[in-house]
Amino acid sequence: MTKNSNTVDLSVNFDCDDKTITFIRKYLCINKIGLINTRVNISNKDHVILKIKNTEIPEMRENSGYMYLIYENFDDKAIQKGSGYDILVLNGSMYNKSLFQKLAGKNIGFEILISNLKYRNSYEVGKWFSDVKYIHYLCKKYRHQLILSSGACNVYELISTKIFDSFLSKLDISSDDYWFSLHKWLENKNRGIVYDFN
Repeated sequence: MTKNSNTVDLSVNFDCDDKTITFIRKYLCINKIGLINTRVNISNKDHVILKIKNTEIPEMRENSGYMYLIYENFDDKAIQKGSGYDILVLNGSMYNKSLFQKLAGKNIGFEILISNLKYRNSYEVGKWFSDVKYIHYLCKKYRHQLILSSGACNVYELISTKIFDSFLSKLDISSDDYWFSLHKWLENKNRGIVYDFN
């Protein structure tokens, strides 16, 4: 299994505790976990990134010490909302080239959830891979970050680094380059840490 300290799953959508984080790090070799939750109590804050909506920023005062990223689900209104978010979650093949152009240079993360493949037939799975390859091309062209995430809603839907690397290989993306660029992108977004001054 790949040993890479930069591995991240930015979309874990269930409550986690310290034991779950340890399990994910030890057995799935995922170094950081993005939790879609503002109410967490995990002692090792270096391995957790909170994904929140703009409206949840005031709640972050209760969770000092966690890095957080603001996300938005893609819809037709996402273009009108500007770029007050770090991550735009693309649902399936719902995207348009003009969005990438409009946000050029803003270093937005375009997230694609692997969990969306669960109920697709073989044609749709093939189209998904084709779409993600094109999204990766647009991300590179317009200086954005492609983010592949599990979209796990429970512990059984989590994906190991080895599986992530298999997806990247099928997408003709170098896993080393992908993890390095995602790590650098997260470093640039590190401004989101909420510090406790009490």
